[in-house]
Amino acid sequence: MANLGFWQLNRLDQKREFNSVLQSHSSTPIQTLDKVVPDKWNKESSEWMRVTITGSYDPSKAVTIINRSQDGTAGYNSVVPFTSLNQRTILVNRGFVPLVMEPPIAPTGEIEIVGYLRASQARSALGPIDSKEAGNTEFQRFDIPLIAAHVGKTIEPMFLQLIEESPVDASQWPAKVALPPLDEGTHMSYAMQWFFFCLVALTAWVVVVRRKISQVNASTQEQTSA
Repeated sequence: MANLGFWQLNRLDQKREFNSVLQSHSSTPIQTLDKVVPDKWNKESSEWMRVTITGSYDPSKAVTIINRSQDGTAGYNSVVPFTSLNQRTILVNRGFVPLVMEPPIAPTGEIEIVGYLRASQARSALGPIDSKEAGNTEFQRFDIPLIAAHVGKTIEPMFLQLIEESPVDASQWPAKVALPPLDEGTHMSYAMQWFFFCLVALTAWVVVVRRKISQVNASTQEQTSA
């Protein structure tokens, strides 16, 4: 049980480190994609930084990231490839759409977008498996190599979480995806609970041992008296 408490404290340290990186990177002044990622993508130094790109969407290659929720509403994320004027193609998460709605069509023509750089997401050991069938447009996560097969061209190894578009898209949907909250979660309280359970178990063990010793001593005294 103590190990579970220390595991929660380790998760707390990870959350604090994540919050520090998120706050630092997301507050960095907006720069062009070519300046932040001129060549090789580095998640540690670039994720959550804000970049701007000018180019156009390719609505014909749009996909959805399913099983998402926002403000208590079930839905999906609308993701569209975006090609810059210098021919760099990157996936853009345009935002959240309620499950009851059809995916909104991305605007056409030359557009300037601003977004947070995000890393590709790999499947965990127990995570749901994405279909690899040709023509599949629904994915469980932002698995860029897998989505690239649908797009049919070389795309950047990261994606953008959209902040704004210019010209502005006045429609309500997709709704922008908010940044993760800068809180520490429940890790500390869970750690204290596990340490408390450990203390209770230790105390119970001591009581049982002392009671057993007392019983043995009492039995020995009775035998001696006899």
